[in-house]
Amino acid sequence: MSTVRRLYFYAVTIVSMEVVLWGLIGLARETFSPDVIGSTAERLARALSLILVGVPVFVGHWWGAQRSAQNDMDERTSGVRALALYGILLGTLVPVAQNGLALVNRLFLSIFDAPIRNAVIGGNQTITDNLIGMVMNALIAAYFIHILREDWKVVHPSETFADVRRLYRYLWVIYGLIMVVGGLHQVISYIFAASVYSDVSLQALPNGISLLVVGLPLWVMVWKTAQDALAEAGERFSMLRLGILYALALAGVITVLSSAGVVANVLLRWIFGESFTFSQIINDVRGALAIGIPLGGVWAYYGHWLARDMAQVSEAPRQAGMRRLYFYILSLAGLVASFVGIGSLLAFLIHTLLGFGTWAGFLRNNLAGALAMLLVSLPLWLLTWRPMQAEALGMDDAGDHARRSMVRRVYLYLVLFSTVIGGMASAVGMLFILLSALLGSRSNFFLRDLLDVLQLFVLFVLFLAYHFQVLRRDGSQAERALAAKHAAFPVLVFDSGVNGLSQAIEEAIQKQTPKLPVVRQSIENGLTAEALKTTKAVVLPGDLAVAPPEALRVWLSQFNGSRLVVPRETPGWVWPGWPRRSEADTARQAANAVRHLAEGQEVRSGGASSGWMTVVYIMAALFGVQLAFMLLALAISTIFG
Repeated sequence: MSTVRRLYFYAVTIVSMEVVLWGLIGLARETFSPDVIGSTAERLARALSLILVGVPVFVGHWWGAQRSAQNDMDERTSGVRALALYGILLGTLVPVAQNGLALVNRLFLSIFDAPIRNAVIGGNQTITDNLIGMVMNALIAAYFIHILREDWKVVHPSETFADVRRLYRYLWVIYGLIMVVGGLHQVISYIFAASVYSDVSLQALPNGISLLVVGLPLWVMVWKTAQDALAEAGERFSMLRLGILYALALAGVITVLSSAGVVANVLLRWIFGESFTFSQIINDVRGALAIGIPLGGVWAYYGHWLARDMAQVSEAPRQAGMRRLYFYILSLAGLVASFVGIGSLLAFLIHTLLGFGTWAGFLRNNLAGALAMLLVSLPLWLLTWRPMQAEALGMDDAGDHARRSMVRRVYLYLVLFSTVIGGMASAVGMLFILLSALLGSRSNFFLRDLLDVLQLFVLFVLFLAYHFQVLRRDGSQAERALAAKHAAFPVLVFDSGVNGLSQAIEEAIQKQTPKLPVVRQSIENGLTAEALKTTKAVVLPGDLAVAPPEALRVWLSQFNGSRLVVPRETPGWVWPGWPRRSEADTARQAANAVRHLAEGQEVRSGGASSGWMTVVYIMAALFGVQLAFMLLALAISTIFG
């Protein structure tokens, strides 16, 4: 079955299954809860219509998908089938949890004598509605759990199913954790409010307890399942797990720092003379504390597991790279927030000196917001940037890897891009103000507006100059280190004399890495013991690799360096996956591989990497940066009110 046909069958199966499910739920509710508002005939007709249309469509498409899976192991192990089956489980078991939450929520609201309509979910539902929804969804889920268990008995290889199952488990972890954090937020918010107000509404407490009663056991169960799976190496070192741990730890630290900024803002306003009662202070900070405290726990817990997972990585460069990513994301957040804080502080000084605004209103709030932002962001930037900078300044292999790491280069170029664009925008703003004044359209606040834009321009230039200097120093140090590595990596290029490929490879290596010693060795000239000791890598055309002369075979059996085989058409030999290239392209690929070997980098086998995968990586990185900046923008707006 082709991928498109497979997508069609499983997509129609999922949609028709949902149609049948809603028809069954409607029919059951009509049978067991006839007092629902609305026409009985209309409700019954709607339910029967859904069932009569959905059942044949579902049966036909599901039977077709099952028949293909039974007859073809490729179908049974396909990623589309795995996504469909685990997606159905998610789409049926989540409603079971939601209906259970609705039941528990209304129960606690009634115990606390709070209005039922204020429930987090299901305020307008009945016990019968929720039980019917739970039973119907659970029956469908039970059937597909059986199907999945049968598939797991026979699927081989099972990597695709394992990947999808891993995603399924971590989605449940996030779902349960959201309920736990939401419940703690409601309870803590109520506790702070009740400590200062006698007539506080009760709805937050039962809502929070309900979320905890359902969410906490769910989270414990699914997280324990995910942790128990770590006995398998594929689970322990999966990129999905690492990404989840990164996301949870970063969400926790950014939220905690944002909450700290809100608290600092309120306290600074009080220190600067704003009239606050104790109840007003609690009311202003309780929202920040209610979300900051539970997410502080998330940061501490998942940050601990992130550190443990990174410590279990045996390769030091990979371990350092994982730590580097975490630090640079936090450093970027701290840098942006520090820029905003410094800009706000300079704006306060300008407005104060020019006499704009009053201390009791505009100026005091601006100063408190700027200082609160700096108190939170500047230590964050210093604590994350300084270790990364110290690592990159090292002259050992670790420092060389740090300077040339993709994460550091992305960080520096992203900062350069942002500061250049920001500097251009502020320069345009300054010119606009000046030209408007020269052309007779001078504003009443000309000096204030000009100085505001000028201080932004100066800040952008200073940040640009600092990071440009860091980038230049990285480049010069990396160039010296690479030159030393190249010079200490002699390479032999064997020449069979069939065509000019060996000469093209030698020329390509000299062009890419001029400091690297490269010698083209003809097999007729003999092989020396000196070359055996000093050579770090050899390049073999494909025909020599598959059928080497006796002297070359013996020499290679004693050689301890790297062997790089360049595919070349050889009678009787087929190179699967070898993309046909021109001689010049083949030489460039070989020279690139030699350069990677000399620099201690991994050389990937096969053809060139997929351009689409590069696009996917770039889009994923952009999404991650966008998410980080969304959280940061939320933090800044929260602190400044």
